[in-house]
Amino acid sequence: MSTIAFLSYVIMTSITPGPSNILMMNEAQRFGFIGSWRFNSGILAGFSVLGILSGIFTISLYNWIPVVEPYFKLAGACYLIYLAWQIGLPKNKKQNAAEARSSFVSGFIFQLINVKSILFFLTVMSAFILPFHHSMKWIIFYLALAIVLGWLALLLWSGFGSVFKKLFAKHDRVFRVVMCLLLVYSAVSIFL
Repeated sequence: MSTIAFLSYVIMTSITPGPSNILMMNEAQRFGFIGSWRFNSGILAGFSVLGILSGIFTISLYNWIPVVEPYFKLAGACYLIYLAWQIGLPKNKKQNAAEARSSFVSGFIFQLINVKSILFFLTVMSAFILPFHHSMKWIIFYLALAIVLGWLALLLWSGFGSVFKKLFAKHDRVFRVVMCLLLVYSAVSIFL
């Protein structure tokens, strides 16, 4: 396995806009880095669990991935369209900010059905790890490395949302429309 190819794939896939990155940035824009931590920690925990489950799944059912992939794609695309609709709608200004915060559980569950992350881990396992490493030690090492690099990218997006909070708040409507369109693009790109 080419370590450079592995790292390039993991870093580029993790840092590019995707549903988790967009939602973490959106949450940090609304509540700041610390205020969004409950939801964002759910996404980070879900990312880890998804990585582990994908690793186990890929090792166990290496030949079945093409059979189940279309169902993951369809479910993920539908959920992304729903999230885009939720972000695109104007928010009720009277709503209490504490009530509007997303929960750990919602972030966790979202991440478990995030098609970009599912495909990311399935690709990491099936294209970069399993063809070259059969030792559980190396599989765990590379999978853990992919998870940590993914976390760093997610936290970067959250930090970006927090740093530019005032700018995004000033241009709330434009920000929501752009985030909505990026989620729709993410949903459509699943099938491209």
